[in-house]
Amino acid sequence: MVKKKKKIVVEPFDDIKIVGICTHLEDYKLAWHINKLLNINLVKYSDIVNEDGLEFSFYLYDGGENCNTFNLVEIVNSEGRWVNFTPQTDYLIVIRNFINDENLADLLNKIKHIEGVQFAYLVDLDMNSKIDALLEDIEMHEIEIINS
Repeated sequence: MVKKKKKIVVEPFDDIKIVGICTHLEDYKLAWHINKLLNINLVKYSDIVNEDGLEFSFYLYDGGENCNTFNLVEIVNSEGRWVNFTPQTDYLIVIRNFINDENLADLLNKIKHIEGVQFAYLVDLDMNSKIDALLEDIEMHEIEIINS
């Protein structure tokens, strides 16, 4: 009799949704529109630096315990691109903690209607092999901000 090996699969980033945005808007203008539409307060913090030493804009809103945390992260600037996405993506909104499908669809629809946004879409976390490393960098940057 062959013994079956049991395998535990751990999802390192539970309850995370990512919205990809393609736009020509500057980071502060996009953050202003998102704040206004979603009634949140994304605040700009120190830029996040990738493994190549490139700096990208970083915004954070923490709704508090049992609420959503939002990051707006630039992934392309004049110096280069952090991660390649298809379709072309300039910014990511990382949403942590549970958000129901109806609220997520509403959020996505609002972002799509921001003047200057070409399109916005829900990123398939399983389709991009670099997404885990990117999320780790974002989380570590946020921890540095909180601890400072």
